[in-house]
Amino acid sequence: MSNIHSRRTPFGQQSRRYRKSAYIETKNQIRRHAPILGGLFTTHHYMHDKLSWIDGYFLSRKAPIFYNFALETTRNAYKELICDQAYERSYALVPERLRSFIADAVKDPLTGMFTLKTPPDHTHAKFGGLTRHQWSEQQIPTIANEKNTLVFEHWTLHHDYRRGIGLQGTIDVPYLTITAVNDFIVRFLAIKSHFHSASPLSYSYADIEYWGPDANAIIEPDDWSNLSSQ
Repeated sequence: MSNIHSRRTPFGQQSRRYRKSAYIETKNQIRRHAPILGGLFTTHHYMHDKLSWIDGYFLSRKAPIFYNFALETTRNAYKELICDQAYERSYALVPERLRSFIADAVKDPLTGMFTLKTPPDHTHAKFGGLTRHQWSEQQIPTIANEKNTLVFEHWTLHHDYRRGIGLQGTIDVPYLTITAVNDFIVRFLAIKSHFHSASPLSYSYADIEYWGPDANAIIEPDDWSNLSSQ
């Protein structure tokens, strides 16, 4: 999950004029996208049926406060933890040699600028003749099915965002549908504070449909119909 924002001057310390202008702009976007998204939030991500993370904005009940949110599913959080553990096991088995960035850099003769080459993923005997990436991927089903890793539904507020109040959350839904996001917003606005569930969650390998990296398409809701027609 990612939500790009400036941490230079927090939203709450911005001028009243800036906060009001940003609030009105966000409110207008939500209104414009209401026929598609339901009227509570806006996003620039294409919301297909199997979205595992999303960034967007929704309004507080009190102007000029609005929330700059980043949500992911508990399944996505679990997947990322398991993948990280698979790589950690690979480094425990075969530590990585420290590389010299200067030695690996290649100088462009025209610009004089240096670029770094991506180091090759070599095979290794301790990986059974596989590369680190291949070996790590093979470990994922085993680690997931051990179910020793726990995730929790939770969300936190962050007051250092420049645009809006930051809100990062992990929620227990299979996918982030429009209905799921709207339901979360209603839940959040009822308490407007940090939350951490006391109920741990864990998944087997089969519980998660897709274990590869998720990349969301960037497209305004107004243009979704054009994307569908193509």
